[in-house]
Amino acid sequence: MRSPKPASLSSAADRQTLHVPIGDDSTAISPVAGSPALAAWPMLLQPMNDPRQADVPAVHPVSWVMGARRENPGLKCADPYEPDVDADLRAKEREPREHPDADYMSKMQQGHLSPSMRAELVLWMDAFARHLGGLPEGTLCRAVAYLDRVLSVRPVPAHDEALQLVAAAAVSLGAKHEQSSSGRRLDAQVVEAFLGTTVHVVEEMEWELFMDLGCAMDGPTAYTFIDHFTRFFQREDEFLVRSLALRLVNLTLPFFGFVGRILPSAVAASALFLAKQIVGVPLSHDLEEVTGYKAMELMECICALEKLLPRKNL
Repeated sequence: MRSPKPASLSSAADRQTLHVPIGDDSTAISPVAGSPALAAWPMLLQPMNDPRQADVPAVHPVSWVMGARRENPGLKCADPYEPDVDADLRAKEREPREHPDADYMSKMQQGHLSPSMRAELVLWMDAFARHLGGLPEGTLCRAVAYLDRVLSVRPVPAHDEALQLVAAAAVSLGAKHEQSSSGRRLDAQVVEAFLGTTVHVVEEMEWELFMDLGCAMDGPTAYTFIDHFTRFFQREDEFLVRSLALRLVNLTLPFFGFVGRILPSAVAASALFLAKQIVGVPLSHDLEEVTGYKAMELMECICALEKLLPRKNL
């Protein structure tokens, strides 16, 4: 059940870079080749065209301190601690240690790892997580965040066995963080089938990753922010918006153009704005007020997400 060797990258000469304004600054995200097709949650939305073919042109580093800068004093909260929770999440996502390096492939990995190989690895992580079964909802999003942070500080041999061991450890760590009360261990049969090794080897790698991450495991992901932004949702149609937004976030995971360039809160807010537009229902709380972002600020990011949706009659 090992993953096949990654396909070669397609040419990116004719691809343009989208400039995505976040706060008063701007960053860049490249469009992707192909349109991933919707599948049942929690499965990662499988692409109609292979995301391994999505190349990413060079972009300039982004200043992270400008994103999600507004407070929401007018938002009525049932819990008096809600404003503090929101401020804490916003502060944590701007901490430098929580960010992967947008250029880690050329720097730390010295060009041995490509966007296509990373996309293949993320799809492998999704399959591994689904075969383990019963993992918390935000596991894959957090695991991919851990993976990118680790690859920003740790050179990893660019072959399946080494990369998949790191990826499996990231999935296990992500699941443990999302459900800290669970004492569940990895399934030995699944580990053997996917990695050809033992649970003990994966757990040893978990400890190495824990140290690579500087013991900083609780940084918010896009899933965290969608969960936070939708905390007041109560109606069935609102939960449909939330579910679709989570699917949109999952769509971004294989694509390196989203890594280290856009704040998780901005990805989450963009997904919610687009999901609301698709579902076409009024919400009980204004999204701009809840997220701290104006839709126009995120328009190009929203458009980039929209490009990931399946197209009819292709």
